[in-house]
Order: sequence, then structure tokens, then C-alpha cells
Amino acid sequence: MLRRDIRLAAAVSLALAGTTLLPPAAAQAADTAGVYAVVQEGLTEDEGAALGKAYGIPNALETTGAFSYVDTATFNAVPLVDVAKGKDEQGRATLSQAVDLDRLRAVKPISADDALAKAKQLVELAGLSPDMKLTTEVSNSRLTLADANGRATTEHALDTTVSGHLTLDGLPVTGQGAKLRITFAPDGTVSQLSHALRKVTRAGTVAVIDPAEATKACAALYPAGTRQQTPTLGYQFPELGAVEANGKGTVSSIFPQYTCNPVAESGTLAHRLVPAVPGAAPSGKLAVKRSGDTVEAAVSVSGGTAPYTYAWSSSSTVLDSGQTGDTIAYQRAPRDAKADPAEQLTVEVTDADGLAATATVTLDGDGDATAETTPGGGGFGALAVGPTDVGIEQTVDEWQCAQDSANGFRSVMQSHGTPVAFDWRGANAWEWDFKDGTLGGGDNYYVDNVDAVWYTGHGWSGGFTFKGGTSIVPSEARWGDSYDLEWLQLESCQVLTYPMSWKQSFRGLHIMNGFQTNAYCVGGGTGATFANYLFPQKFLWWTLRPAQRIQAAWALMAIDREPSGVIYKSTGLWRPSDGVTNVGDYFWGQGPVGPDLYDSPAMGMWWISGTV
Repeated sequence: MLRRDIRLAAAVSLALAGTTLLPPAAAQAADTAGVYAVVQEGLTEDEGAALGKAYGIPNALETTGAFSYVDTATFNAVPLVDVAKGKDEQGRATLSQAVDLDRLRAVKPISADDALAKAKQLVELAGLSPDMKLTTEVSNSRLTLADANGRATTEHALDTTVSGHLTLDGLPVTGQGAKLRITFAPDGTVSQLSHALRKVTRAGTVAVIDPAEATKACAALYPAGTRQQTPTLGYQFPELGAVEANGKGTVSSIFPQYTCNPVAESGTLAHRLVPAVPGAAPSGKLAVKRSGDTVEAAVSVSGGTAPYTYAWSSSSTVLDSGQTGDTIAYQRAPRDAKADPAEQLTVEVTDADGLAATATVTLDGDGDATAETTPGGGGFGALAVGPTDVGIEQTVDEWQCAQDSANGFRSVMQSHGTPVAFDWRGANAWEWDFKDGTLGGGDNYYVDNVDAVWYTGHGWSGGFTFKGGTSIVPSEARWGDSYDLEWLQLESCQVLTYPMSWKQSFRGLHIMNGFQTNAYCVGGGTGATFANYLFPQKFLWWTLRPAQRIQAAWALMAIDREPSGVIYKSTGLWRPSDGVTNVGDYFWGQGPVGPDLYDSPAMGMWWISGTV
């Protein structure tokens, strides 16, 4: 064991050229933190099989080493009864389903004590590293049925969840590579289980910058004048990346990082990450050339741990997600070239251990410009085509995580034959696209002319925002009345804190997905995860996992990608007279879809919420 510790410490010192690595035995002071070497990436095939056997569920181990299981029939399940068949405005078959109140009242989730006892085996099988501690939180996903006046007539727990919160050497651990969560159906069986965790060993102690210096580093990642609260020192575990669940990935070392805590005047800003260890992150220089609408750029990088990944984002143009090299060339495509003549190009460079650096260049016209990278990036933000089509509106083009969400949603939907009718990002995304036509908006051309919309941007309990200071609030929205919109996804903070405030906006809209708490725009994005759950997961002719309901897909996306403590929420209309609702909707072609329901004095609302 001593020999392994020496070897790992040596490996980390090589990765940290120019930094000071203290002996593992050194006492940790306020200006130091541990650095950890990765000894195993997720679960191996045998460990996945053991976990499945322990809970009597299929082995849901993914090639990355993550274990992700869901029972479609029982997860967040609301008892429904079929009422009537019909057709929608485009002639597609619909099935009216009603909440079965008698069966709902009979649902009795297991107690917190029983859930903790059942979850004990998950913790034991997790094989936590010696310096890693876990605390557990018990919660229930809940269905609320409210009458037209917003009075809750029924509030019922649907299941019981145990979530794990991790610390390493006393510091918080977050990220997609640090998740333990298990949900039990009312009969005690497992309806959902997430295990995505690295095994690490302490390789030494490193000097870290103090909070004041970290605050300055954070300020460099945001627009001038953005207020910064004290950053949080901790560890960020990137998404798992094993090959064939062999326990080996590209991440070799886990360094301490600071999470920035910016203060926004409205909505929220991305909680970006800055390295806590001087010289640990990659660095480089971005050079950009613009001639008319032609833009060419290249970035040179050194330091950190190779290989590097490159992510590019433009203020005017949706860039091909396949352009991941250190050079890029593209033609600008602004929605309104006269109103938006400037071009801003950002590159985010991430090394093999998940440490990032960011550079941005702005050109008002033809010319050349360069910029040095700033340490930090990544992180998370509290954030008439065919018969079936979708759209994208993304207002934070400067966040790579937001670009990833839009790119992922687009890619998955297109891979399943669903056209993307529009894809507006940054300054190209307008509140006009969401606003009702009778109020001077153009929703019938865009948002209300597709079946599903993915939005990423700032939000608050009263609406969501766009660049230039505009926003959409419930009184401006009437979705579903013009043409088509069934499902609206809002990757935005607190936008469903008060679901009843949106009741007037439901004019045929089936489900609005969002968050009660702050939402986090995570590295790698969330759009692909949500979209993948809408369709079956197949291997050759075998179905490994069936398609999920719209509401369940949103919940599972949050569970997979969002940090612990986030509360997801989905909402829609229901008719108290006969119980008809759209809570059981699937995406078109994957399962039953209910009829359009319209806000009226006779309509109430439902919402389902749960804690990640």
C-alpha cells in the first residue's frame, strides 16, 4: 500500500509541473487541500452484476461504468385509467387518461426508516474511498392536484428516495461522477437507481489559492461589474468515461477547485469553476480572423494534462458540434445582421482531468484579434416542417454547458427522425418567439408551431429571460392555441416555483417541465439525456430500456445530471369533473398522448416534484 501511495504521488507531481506537492502525511492547513488519484472509474462488469443482484433488478451497467436503472411502470407512477380515444389537430391518435383517485389514495410509500435500511446495501457496495464521507437524505416525489383557484385538493407521495451527499476530506464533492441515489416504489421494490462514482486515493497535499484570490479569478470569467460572493472550495468529479466498464478512464487525478458564486440582478448566472491549484489548468492563446461573415480561429494550448478537448461557441451562429479540434472556420448566420454586427467567439479548453480554461474574442467588423485564456470554465449555471417537429431557444451562448444542452437535444431528436424547425441561440433567441400573437408576439411562427421546445436561460419564479433585458411572464404566454405546442422544457432556475401562475398559459399545452429550485447547466449538457429517455434504448433488436413518459424523462434527466438537492417539477392541467390529464403523455409514436386541454374556470392543475 505504501508503494502504491508513493507511485501515485509521483504521477500527480508530474501532472502538476510548476506547483508544489506536499507529502501525503503533511497536516492540511487552511491554505492546502488534498489531491487524489483515480484508482477506478465507476463500476466493473462484475460489480454491476452484484449491484443488480442485491436489489433484484437487471444489471443496468453502462459502458462508462455508471449504473442507471429505471422501472418505467413504477417510477413517479400516477394511477391512470383510459377514458376515450380521439385525434389531435393534425389527425394523430390521442388517448384521454384520467387520474384514478381511489387507486391514488391507496398508494402508501415505504417509510424513511425502511428506505434507509434498504439503501444501506447500496452504500456498502459503493466502496467509498477512505477520505470520502456520505450523508443521506430521504425524500418523496409528490403529486399535487389543485383546483382552479390553486387550492391543493390532493397532495400525495408517490415513492421514497434516498439520495447521497458526498464530501472528500471534509470538502463537498459534486459532478456527474459523484452520484448515489435509489428510489423505492410503494411495494418496496427499486424503481430507480443511480450509481456513478470514482474510487480515489489520496496522493498528496497541494497549496491552494485563498478565497480572495479565487474571487478575483472568478471575476475574470464574468462580465465586468458582476458581483461575486465567496467561492466554494471543493471537488468536481467529471462524468464517467470508462471503456466497456473496465474501470479505466482518462481522468487520472482529481484536484481541488473553487466554484464561483456570482450574484445576478435577475435570474442566475453560471457557477463556473476555477482551479484552486496555481498552474494546474491548461493555458493558451486564441487567435481569430474575420473577413465579412467568414470567421477563422485557432487556439494553442500547453500545461494541464493532455489530451485536451475543445468546445467552441459563437454569439451569432449555431456551430457544428463535430468541430472539436483546436481550429475552426465558419460563416456567420445572425438572425438580424444589422442589429447584431459584432461577432463573439469563445473557446473552452478542458484537459484530461476536467480542468478548464476559457478565452473570448469580440470583433465588431473585419480584422484580427487575440486573447489569452483565463483559468476556469466548465461548471454549471443556475440555469410548417413535418407532422412532428421540435425547436430550440438558448439565451446563454457564452456558456458551453448551454451549447452542449442544445446540441445534444438537437442531435438526439434528429437521430430519431424528428426535424428541428428552428434553433435560435444567444442574441438570436427572442422573447417574441414565445409571446402570444395578440400581444404583439410571434409564437405562432415558432414556439407554438412545433410539438416540443427546449429552452436554456436565466429564470426566476415569475418567468424567464432573453438577452437585451427582455423576458416572458405568464400573462404574455398562450401556448397551444395557435397550432401545436405540447411539451415545453425550461432549463431555467425556479421557473416552476409557483405552477399555478402559469395556468393561463395552457391553451392546449400538455406539460411544462422545469425546476422549483435553481437549475444547473452542467458540463456536457442535459438536452441529450432528456431526449434519449423519450425513446427506447436498443441494442440490435433488443430493447434494453423502453421509452419513458415525458414527465419521467425530465425527472430522470435531473437525477442523472443535476447536483444533489435540486428539485425538479413538471406541471399541466387536469379536469376535476372527470380527472382527465396529460400526466401520462409519451412523445409521439412512443406511447399514448392525451388530448389538448384548455385553461378555464373548470380546470385545475397538477404538478409532480422530486429531489435529486
